[in-house]
Amino acid sequence: MLHQGIILREGHITRTIYNLIKDKRYEDVIECIINLGEAANTRAGLSTLGYCYYHAQKYEEAATCYEQLCNLVPKVAKYKFYYAQSLYQAGIFVDALKVLKQISDNVELKEQCLQLQSAILYSSEDYAGAQSVLNQRSGGTAETLNDEGCLLYQADQYDSAVQRFSTALQVGGFNPLIAYNLALSHFRKKEKTQAIDYTAEIVERGIRNHPELGIGAQIDTDGSARSVGNPITMALSGITQALNLKAAIEYNDGNVDAARDALLDLPPRAESELDPVTLHNMALTDPQGPVAGLRKLAFLLDLGPPACPKETFANILLICCKHELYETAADILAEHTDLTYKYLSQYLYELLDALITAQASAESAEKKLGTLASSLAGKLRSLAAKVQEVRSTTDQNALRTALKDYENALELYLPVVMARAWISWRDDDFVGAEREFRSSAEFCSENPIWRLNAGHVLFMQGDKYKEAAAFYEPIVRQHGDDIMSVSAAVLANLCVSYIMTFQNEEAEELMRKVEKAEELKGNLGKQYHHLCIVNLVVGTLYCAKSNYEFGLSRIAHALENGSGARLYADTWLHVKRCILGLLTGMAKQNIILAYPSVQEVMSFLKSCEVNGIFTPANIYSASDEVPAEPLTIGLEARKLRLLLLKLSEYEND
Repeated sequence: MLHQGIILREGHITRTIYNLIKDKRYEDVIECIINLGEAANTRAGLSTLGYCYYHAQKYEEAATCYEQLCNLVPKVAKYKFYYAQSLYQAGIFVDALKVLKQISDNVELKEQCLQLQSAILYSSEDYAGAQSVLNQRSGGTAETLNDEGCLLYQADQYDSAVQRFSTALQVGGFNPLIAYNLALSHFRKKEKTQAIDYTAEIVERGIRNHPELGIGAQIDTDGSARSVGNPITMALSGITQALNLKAAIEYNDGNVDAARDALLDLPPRAESELDPVTLHNMALTDPQGPVAGLRKLAFLLDLGPPACPKETFANILLICCKHELYETAADILAEHTDLTYKYLSQYLYELLDALITAQASAESAEKKLGTLASSLAGKLRSLAAKVQEVRSTTDQNALRTALKDYENALELYLPVVMARAWISWRDDDFVGAEREFRSSAEFCSENPIWRLNAGHVLFMQGDKYKEAAAFYEPIVRQHGDDIMSVSAAVLANLCVSYIMTFQNEEAEELMRKVEKAEELKGNLGKQYHHLCIVNLVVGTLYCAKSNYEFGLSRIAHALENGSGARLYADTWLHVKRCILGLLTGMAKQNIILAYPSVQEVMSFLKSCEVNGIFTPANIYSASDEVPAEPLTIGLEARKLRLLLLKLSEYEND
């Protein structure tokens, strides 16, 4: 008998089947047995099929095979155990528990049944039930210690969880899944170094022990590597979990590119083969931005628990609010009220509710945020007093705990401060925003995010450039060795602040540093637009002061006279605003531009017309309706050039 290149000779079928199993060719074994006809319904056939389905991660099919075996030989308890195990892996928890009850009195399988039962209850989020079953199990084994650690982790007792997982590794030797649990606990304790060390060890062992998984192949082949599917060795190796945790660490540190690279190190799989956690993380690190990943997050949300990672609900709401998709956020909250109470903390719910309310009533939102801020401020004062009290003692552990509690409370307080300031900022009430920053300075004045945004608020008032520069300068000095790591907006605003406070030499020096650093990075193959943005902002400033001759020359220089890759919708927005300001002044006869300057502007617009003929002129958000034929930069540049021709009475020969 010949099956897809596999020869099944009479008398050698069993040997061939077991050789295929040894080579982990489970799909081939399944096809061979099914094609044997009646043999597939025998005890041996069903047992082999169930085993292969299980290891091919087709758990529902495995459960069907073991169910038939239970009916065929009802006195064999191990088949009922395998049946329950398959149901558990398929997410059919209720039926799995029912099957386990049938063999609860089996002495030989007692410990395995208790272990599976506690796993089912844990996955069902019945942590009290899982703890009750765990108390009946043998103590001191690696499996029991690991499960104890998982329950402590869910109870937010991360220190105790770390102890259990560490002991489990000592008792049972290295286990990648237990090592991952330990890394995750360190991550929750904000011990990034330890978490990264364990993930690195898991990945190194995975590369060494499982070369067939193609770890890192996606980077080597620019994402075109052939899918390896979802073999059970991948799940047992801990590779997927470890690299996802590494991506989460990088993402939390703001290193989105590094997070994306960590996910690219994963064994290559098609999108339909991805596990929920990987899909969730890929949505957050989508190259086109988090909004582009909303489709993936919405898909996961529709799956519901336990398949949907519990972080999905909070993240999709936060992304919607961050990108001002408030109606979408409100709809999601209304459609998933059960998840609201299950997966959102009271603090996060109140914050999101206030942000959504702000769209209808800024006053109501301010009241909600004020109540939340007052509560957190009171807690911070209490914790600050406790820190001072503990400092007077010699108990270093108590001091570390007190400081950690204070830092955690401050992390909750800062977003509320930013939200209150944002309500004023949104209405161009920069004085009101400054007032909010001053009221929170007691707790946040040393926080870099607070200082950055305080600088922005002072800068936008138009008469506090010196104060704004005082906030921006430490940021630039802190990154003196790598000025390209500073936000281009900070560099541009600081440059403008220098100019407006008559510190032109400092402004020129800063621009020279940026230009030199950008050239150096460019030689290394990295593209930065910092100098472009600085020149755009400086040019816009001069145009706002009616010095269009110098202002437009800066803008043209920023965009390489319209011939470079820096001409796109974001930069074009500044160009057309300044050109329209010039045209308005000329139409009102308030501005007279010298003939050579007019020629320079005309040449610049002509270059933009040629190079931007296919480049979209406008930026559309996820909620905007994009026209069928959107305007291009080339078309808008042509219209602006025509208007300039008419107003300057300039004839193009």
